[in-house]
Amino acid sequence: MNDQNLLQDKIKLLPGKPGVYIYKNIDHEIIYVGKAINLKKRVNQYFQRDDALGPKTLQLVSQITDIDFHVVGSEIEALILEASLIKEYRPKYNSQLKDDKSYVYISISKDKYPLITPAFKSNLANNATLYGPFPNSTAVRSLLKTIRHIFPYYSQKHPKGVQCLYCHLGLCPGPDISVKDYRKTVNRIKSVLDGNFKKLISRLSKEMNLYAKAENYEMAKVRRDQINALNYVISGWENLNHLYDRIELQEDQIGKALRELKMVLAPYMAKVTDIFRIEAYDISNLGSKFFVGSMVVFQNDKIDVDEYRKFKIYTKDTQDDQYMIKEVVWRRLKHLEWTIPQILLVDGGKPQVSAANDVIKERPELNITLIGLAKKNETIVIKTATEWVEINLPKNSPSLQLLQRLRDEAHRFANRYRKDLIKRSFYK
Repeated sequence: MNDQNLLQDKIKLLPGKPGVYIYKNIDHEIIYVGKAINLKKRVNQYFQRDDALGPKTLQLVSQITDIDFHVVGSEIEALILEASLIKEYRPKYNSQLKDDKSYVYISISKDKYPLITPAFKSNLANNATLYGPFPNSTAVRSLLKTIRHIFPYYSQKHPKGVQCLYCHLGLCPGPDISVKDYRKTVNRIKSVLDGNFKKLISRLSKEMNLYAKAENYEMAKVRRDQINALNYVISGWENLNHLYDRIELQEDQIGKALRELKMVLAPYMAKVTDIFRIEAYDISNLGSKFFVGSMVVFQNDKIDVDEYRKFKIYTKDTQDDQYMIKEVVWRRLKHLEWTIPQILLVDGGKPQVSAANDVIKERPELNITLIGLAKKNETIVIKTATEWVEINLPKNSPSLQLLQRLRDEAHRFANRYRKDLIKRSFYK
């Protein structure tokens, strides 16, 4: 019996189950690795009519003389196994691996608090721990979102003492986690990426029981939920996507927020455009002689603490929020070397918007849309050339929640600066 007959017999015996398939050539070299929901159906697609296949696939099929396969229980296991086999064997036909920029890795940095991010081959860090390469970047994003829901992690450097937007959604461990505890979380994520699910679930089960015996029921519940989530994603092929559908993660919420905000503000924006940068401003005085203003920045879909600015009020020595916000915005617009925002948000209603508008209307060429957020009813306030506009969005509106978060962050940053100045004055 020749090689082709043996190959056809193997194809007939393939199970209709999820798994990873491996193609070999006449020299028994692995030339392609793939994953499938149904191994039998997927492999048969390669051996259909020649005119139904592309030239690259035809070339691959012409060299296949043998097939191996591994049956797995879930998509997450197949995804990880596929990546590990590609990494080990570097198959010739896996989209020309050495040159294909679409292959994505999962990178775990060597920082004190390691950052976990997807990364393409062109921007891999030299000293990071890498998992992959993964042929499907969409599947990797889904995988990371699923992992983050179970084990919250840092994807960017976290400012000390600051609750970021990821914290707000329960997807970040927060500013107060210890190095030791965070590294435990990272090691658990590594166990997932290594495919060591059973050992990880066993460890978590032991911890859950210990917490329960110590009557620490809150932490016992956390471990129980992590165990249930892990069991869920390894219990069936499509469960990873189903879990992802139920998770509203940071990047998804931000995308919704910006799309909604653009739609809401379109009639009033100086120039309808994509929203790349939002600046939020607040004043802090609280009866003190120390009057300060703050500017916080949201750009490229995240809070950018490197762009924050502090302003000490020089032209007023009594409380006057309107005058102070006008001074701060005026001083900010003297710095055209700073990236110009599409939206400038002030904490307050008509008085604060009116004050800032006195400055912004003098610079129409900058195309800045000014809005206020009045605390009482969380009303968006806009001043047009002819009227005042007030917009009340639902409490669960993604764009309202984003504006609230930026307003609150500006308030926190201004108060911290004022307290720092007061503290320094005691030591003079």
